[in-house]
Amino acid sequence: MIDPKILDAVLPISDLDELRDSTIQELKDEGFTITNFHSGGVFHTMLMIVLRVRIEFVELLRTVLNNMFLSHANGAWLDIKAVDFSKKRKQAQKTQGYVTISRTDAKGEAVRVAKGHVFKTEKDVNGDELRFFAMEDTVLQRGVLSTDILVEAELEGSRYNVPQGQITRSLIFLDGIDAITNRQNWIFREGSDTETDESFRARGLRSWSELAQRAIHDTYVNVCEEVNGVLYVTVDDQHPRGQGTIDVVVTSEAGAASEALLEAVRAACETIRAPDDDVLVKSAEPVIQPVSLTVTISSALNQEGLAVRVEAAIIDLLKIRQRRELHELTHADIIHKVKTELPDIRNVTVTAPEEDLFLDKGKVILPGEITVTVEGV
Repeated sequence: MIDPKILDAVLPISDLDELRDSTIQELKDEGFTITNFHSGGVFHTMLMIVLRVRIEFVELLRTVLNNMFLSHANGAWLDIKAVDFSKKRKQAQKTQGYVTISRTDAKGEAVRVAKGHVFKTEKDVNGDELRFFAMEDTVLQRGVLSTDILVEAELEGSRYNVPQGQITRSLIFLDGIDAITNRQNWIFREGSDTETDESFRARGLRSWSELAQRAIHDTYVNVCEEVNGVLYVTVDDQHPRGQGTIDVVVTSEAGAASEALLEAVRAACETIRAPDDDVLVKSAEPVIQPVSLTVTISSALNQEGLAVRVEAAIIDLLKIRQRRELHELTHADIIHKVKTELPDIRNVTVTAPEEDLFLDKGKVILPGEITVTVEGV
């Protein structure tokens, strides 16, 4: 937002009472016909309406002025202004990936899974479940133990980029199937949320870097982050593999980038790559981090379900999001998150990780096994 001091200098907002008094004084000085300016009078009421409209009109002008500049615009105003920089906001998209169904009896009959069949996760602590729909008819043939089914999330959003082993249920019973799961690297296309104002504005302001005759650091960042599904990229243009080499590390909405997303980023890099540049596009490296902690609560309080709620808070802390430092995890962050979500907890002791983690920017910390011990005092 434009500095309020600048807005006050350009379009000051008057105090209603002061504006009323000054207006009445001006009318008296000009010999205005009406002389009854007392509160409650008809003219006084009409005057206050006009002055309120004037103040609100100035407030509207301040809003318009603030949104005339890319560096301050928000919401739909930002979308309109960014067109001048040839930028469009990245829209949300649905997660696509593969769910694996399997059985232990190789002599079982063929199992047909129709297009539209619903697979889902278990309900979380809030009773929510995520549903995925089969995108095509699939048959687990006789004598085959497992097969992959291409599925798509019910709705758009990064929350559907679930870790492996989370999609374990079927809405309709599948006779002869012993297990349902999503394996490691199950995602074919990352789901994503609608791009935030902060990210969109940053891309717009970096547009000037695309005018460089040779691609520079910000050029690669801007062009790569335009690809849908990319959360952000880290560019190392200081010759990481020798003279003329550039490394582009892609962090997706799911953490690690799928091969399809990497190919899209490589294609984007080709549009700006100088003839002699050696560009390597690779995925951020996921680091599965177990978390173990002990929480202390008064023995007089109900402890039922507390461990599950603490686990949910840790999962939310490590959720892939733009503002999170994905390569960092500190004890202070864990303690603050737990005590914020559950203020009745008296103390939190973190035993894993043993110390604060500050990894390379090309790595993404994801939650592993979460162990919560509850003690009463």
